[in-house]
Order: sequence, then C-alpha cells, then structure tokens
Amino acid sequence: MSSKQVKGQAMGHNGIINYEVDLKDNKIKDLKILKHSETSGIFNQVIDKLKHNIITEQSFNVDTISGATVMTKALLTSADKAVEGAGINVVPTPKKKETAETKNYKTDVLVIGGGEAGLVAGCRALAMGQKVILVEKNGYMGGATILNGSNVVGTGSNVAAQIFDNNHDTPEMLAQDVSRESGDTNYPALTDLMVHNIGSAIDFVSKFADLHYQKAQTQTPEHSINRQIELPSASSFEFIQKVSKAFTAAGGQILLDARVEELTFNRQHSLNGVVAKQHDSTLKIKAKSVVLATGGHGANQKMRGDESNGIDYYGPMTSTGDAYQFNDALNLETHDLGWYKIYPHGVEVEPGVAKLTTYASKEATDMGALYVNSKGERIVNESNVYTAFRNAILKQDDKVAYLVMDERTWKKVYDLLVLHDFTAEEIKKFFADPTKRPIFVKGDLSTVAKEAGIDGAALAATIKRYQGFVKDGHDQEFGRDPKYLHEFEGDTFYVIEQRDRFATTLGGYSVNADNLQLLTTKDAPVANYFGAGEVIGGANGHDSMPSMMNTWGISSGYVAGAAASENAKKQTAAGDDEANIVAVVGTNASKSYNRKLLFAMKDLFETEVNFEICEIKDLPLFNEDDIDQEPASVKTLAAKIEAADGVVIGVPEYDHSVPAALKSAIEWLSSAEHSFKEKPVMIVGTSLGIQGTVRAQMNLRQILDSPGVDAQVMPGNEFMLPQAGTKFDEHDHLNDDGSVHFLKQCFNNFLDGLPEKKSAAVATH
Repeated sequence: MSSKQVKGQAMGHNGIINYEVDLKDNKIKDLKILKHSETSGIFNQVIDKLKHNIITEQSFNVDTISGATVMTKALLTSADKAVEGAGINVVPTPKKKETAETKNYKTDVLVIGGGEAGLVAGCRALAMGQKVILVEKNGYMGGATILNGSNVVGTGSNVAAQIFDNNHDTPEMLAQDVSRESGDTNYPALTDLMVHNIGSAIDFVSKFADLHYQKAQTQTPEHSINRQIELPSASSFEFIQKVSKAFTAAGGQILLDARVEELTFNRQHSLNGVVAKQHDSTLKIKAKSVVLATGGHGANQKMRGDESNGIDYYGPMTSTGDAYQFNDALNLETHDLGWYKIYPHGVEVEPGVAKLTTYASKEATDMGALYVNSKGERIVNESNVYTAFRNAILKQDDKVAYLVMDERTWKKVYDLLVLHDFTAEEIKKFFADPTKRPIFVKGDLSTVAKEAGIDGAALAATIKRYQGFVKDGHDQEFGRDPKYLHEFEGDTFYVIEQRDRFATTLGGYSVNADNLQLLTTKDAPVANYFGAGEVIGGANGHDSMPSMMNTWGISSGYVAGAAASENAKKQTAAGDDEANIVAVVGTNASKSYNRKLLFAMKDLFETEVNFEICEIKDLPLFNEDDIDQEPASVKTLAAKIEAADGVVIGVPEYDHSVPAALKSAIEWLSSAEHSFKEKPVMIVGTSLGIQGTVRAQMNLRQILDSPGVDAQVMPGNEFMLPQAGTKFDEHDHLNDDGSVHFLKQCFNNFLDGLPEKKSAAVATH
C-alpha cells in the first residue's frame, strides 16, 4: 500500500488556492484546501460538492460548479496536472451514461432565487402551511447576499427591543431617514411596506432559523438612531447557511443548478410554473404561486446604460438579469434600471470590473492620506462619510481619484489589501507597469505624479498646504477631523487609484405595493406572480443607507412569501381547474412510435393540462368468463379513465385495424366497466408509412361508438403522423414544425370541447 500527498496551487477568482491531493494505491482519497482567498460563503458550499464528485468519479474531469466556474475549473485543471506530473495514474470510475430526461414537480409556492429574499419568502410560505420548492441557478445558495455582511435594521422587532433596551425607534423614523438619505427618490409606498414589516420579519426569521442577532459593531451616522443589528459572525454566510438548513428541515425543497428558461401558463393564460434546465435534465415545475427573487443585473453590461460609465462593478458575475429574458413575454413594467448602489474605495482590476479596497482606504485616511484628482487638488474631507467620497469621485471628469500616502501608511494599507481579496503577486504586477490600470505607483513626489498622470506642481502645493494644516491642528480647506490630521513622513510616496464601484442595482420590476404582485406595462397585476428583493427595488430610492439592502431583502421576502401563500390557499379552496387527460398507449409492444407520440404530446401540453400516460400491456386478454373476477389492472385503468376529463388514444395500425391488445382493453372497459361512456376521446396515431394509421383510426372510431362503449369521439381533427422514423429527435420530441402546429390545433380543439370545470383561476388585484 502506497500513500502520497501532492501539493499544488491554482489561481482562483480572487487569488491563489493552495491545495493538497491525498492519494493511496493510485486512488484519490481527499482534496484538502490549505489556503485560499475566495469568498468564504461561496467556497465553503462549493468545495465539499466538488470534492465529493472528484472522489466518487476518481477523476478531475468532473463538472464545474455553476456560479463558481472560474475557481472550480482552475482547481480541477491544476490538480489534474499536479497528480499527472507526480507520475500517478488514477483510473477513473466508469460513469453511467447520462441521458437527458424531463423531471416533473408540483408545488403550492415556487421561489425563483436562493438569496436572502427568496429564502425568507420560502420560509414564510412553509410556515403558512404551503408546499414550497426553491430553484437556484448557481450550485450554491446565497446569490448576491453571500457577499454582504449580515447587518440589518431591527426597527419594530422584539429582537431589537431587547438589544437596544427600547430605544424608541419607530418605522416612521426609519422612513424619514430613508427619504432623507436618498434625496426623496424612494417610492413611499414601498418604503412604508419595508419599514412596517422588517420588525415582524426579523422576529419571524430569527425564530424560524434560530438566529441570534446582536448589536452591530458599527452604527453608521446615516441612521438617526442606533438600530443596526448583525449576527455573531457578522457574515451573511451564517444567515444563508442557517436559514437554508431551517427551510429544508421544515420540508422545503431546494433545486440547485436549476436555471429558469421560460414561464408556463394554463389554458386561462395565467402563470402556473416554469421550465428550468438542470445539467442535462429539463425541470417542469407547476405552482399555484411564483415568487421572483432573482437578484439584480449589475454583471450584464448590455443592460447598463451610459449612466454607469466610469463606475466599476464588483458584485457577483452571476447577477446577469436572467429574469428580464424569461419574463419577456409578460411585458412587465420596469423602473429605474440605471440606479446603482455606489460606493467609493475601488480599483479597476480589469475593464469595468473592480475590487474593493474599503478597509485599506479607510485605514489610509485615518493615518493622514489624501484624496486628490488628476489636477493635484484635494476633493473631499477625508474623515467624512462614504457618500461624500462617492459623490466627490463622481464629480471628477474622469471619475477617478487618487489616494496619496507615505510609506508608513502604505505598509498598513498593503497588509489590509492582502487580507481582503488581493494577493502579493497581484499588487507587485500593478506596480510593475504604471501605464496600465489600475494605477499603483511609488517614488518621490514628482515621480508618482508623473506616472499617475497628476499635475506635479499642484500636487506638491497641495501636500505642502496640508502639512501646514497638520501643524496648526485645523484643516482650513475641508474641515477634516483633527484626529485624522497626520503629517506625511519621508520622501517616498505611494499613489493608488480610487474608483466608484457598485455591486447592487436599485431599480427593477414594478409591483403592487400592497402585496408585491408584479405589474404589466398597463399597470395590471399578473395573476399568481410576486416579487421580492433586489429585482423589484425602489424602497430605498437611488441610494440605500448601510444595512438597508438586507432590510429590503428580508422584509420583501417576508411579505411576498405571505402573499404567495394566501394566493395558493385561494386556488386550493377553489379547486383544480386544469383538465385531467389520460393518454392510453394503444399497444402492448415494448417499442412503439405511438408511445413516443404520446410522450411528445405530454411534453407539449403538460403545462396546460394534467397529462397522464397509461399502458395496456399489463392487462390480460379479455375473457368474458372472467368478468366477475375483474383483474386489478383493469380496475385501475378504468378508475383513471372514469376520473379523467378526456382521453387520448395513440393507436398503431395492425393489418388495417387496431391492435388486438387495444381491442381487448376496450372490451374489458365496456363490459366489466363502462368508463368510456360519454367520455370525450381524441384519437392520434403514427406509422412508418405515409398513411399514418388512417384505417386503424377509422376502425377505432367505430369501436368507440359501439353500444356499451358509447364514447364521445372528437369529430374531424384527425391527427395522423406519417413516416414516424423521421419525425422524432434524439429526445423523442417531434421535430417537424408543421406537425407540431397541427397537433396543437387539434388538441386545443379537443380541450375546447370538454365540459367546463368550475374555474379555480384566481386573479389577485
């Protein structure tokens, strides 16, 4: 027995990943991560899944994880080369050939999006007694929330009352702060919904997921009263992890790697579910209510207008605005898609994409560093709030500022950059070529000014003037807090660029402010459809105070989950109005094109009706002597046909007639049972020849019209598919557009002729 450890490095999304592959007898036993700088909330969820796949398949040629493709691909490629380079030959476990399949689900409430808002919505619906499925396009939970802290406001909650000892905070006070900080750009009705529900929402989710909020370490000055709370870890990963666990423990179902591609609608054209892709499978999910919680569109540069020029993006690259594609047919109303939550403290690491330097930049200004523009002039009071920095940078012609510091300060800044998202190699590369972005330069004052493109004489004058302010203990130019006035030391200076950046979009779809029901461009509510979180925005206006994005996510999820639950309850009480169709395979042969035809019909129509395919191959040959001992298989089929609103029979043609097995089945169902009596029936058929079962269909019509059967066969609309061998693709879907069109026409005519059911469609207004 031989054991070996192979160590290596992979370049992840945020930096180098150090790992070790443990092998024994040429088999992979473990993948250990020694060090990484990836986002922990994502990495911790992804790595276990990746490790499991590697060990199970004994290969590094496994699927990357959606939403973490760069990191997982780099790790897989690097580890594969490292093991091969060590001369170890690992034999992969033979994989079962995956076949594309369609999986069908049915639920009361469907939530699209596994971030904060979606999770809270799902938990609220579960708590109200609904069955809930949540789909998430990534291979991990959390969405954009996973990059946030856990800070939120507790206004109106019992949780906050205990933390702040009844500090007399009110929803009205919070609403006033929101309006003031956003310059009155907020939507008052949505703000009102947020401030009056966040208290109940915090109490609910704290109890549901056993969350223990405490006073946030930072109480930012934008809030007029201490009201900010956070979890002990201060990380949103704690929130996502605990709430996800509570959701599944309460019976909720999570489908990861499930990307919604289209919405589905019933016969009344009301939304009733989605079609999603999960690896090679198609998921068809029917639901009475749908909650849209898909997040923002910041990573989709095509959706961003001129207003975002010069503002870099630093959020998740998965925030691509998918909802704006799969909702296209609904003509939903949108608002303020050009609103972004903008922060200062960023450097552009690739065109249009930034990394944040908040901690390092704050440390720099605390130690005396200055913010200047390309003219060499100071632009802001460096002890002011972040919005002042943001606005000052936005006012510059190039929307760039420069952080000027001495070597003493740089050492602290460097440590914080490496601690948060940057690598030593990356920073070294920045300094190596001052002609490329981002700007990182060092040297004497004239050198750094020249290399950074700053007016050198003006910069020297600015530094000299500032040094005088330090000696006087008073900043005559901007009124900087004296405790942050520190003299520049030595002759070596460092300059790094500072750009405004955003991760969060603040506009989105328009909703009814009472229950967050989505609205069309004609201001009409969309039945069964509700929104939550970043994708509907507006409550915080064109800017949001610290803690308020989480506040909106949690409060809107809480409201949307309740509204979706109530909507589902109404539909349940009214009864199912979807037609129940039983499709009978008219042969006992194991291979049949007519069986394929019925499954193709199921794929086409199951979003509009309940479409169940039944076999006759297990029914015994009809024998009149056995009528009194009716076989259980006959009883089962008879009961399904009896309960159906309509029946479709797929009939092959044998010797110019129906197959004997089908004739035998109908004999059972017209003697021992009479399930076809006055039952609407549609006949379809396909064959390898050019006549498409025409004689068999004529024969079947005669049989179904006979005494004792008495079915109501749909007149005309004869669907006969010739040359069956060429009409199905590799997934057994019909590949002939003309045939599909005619089949849809015939089936819709059949549905129109069914007896009307008492409608259960609920259009909430």
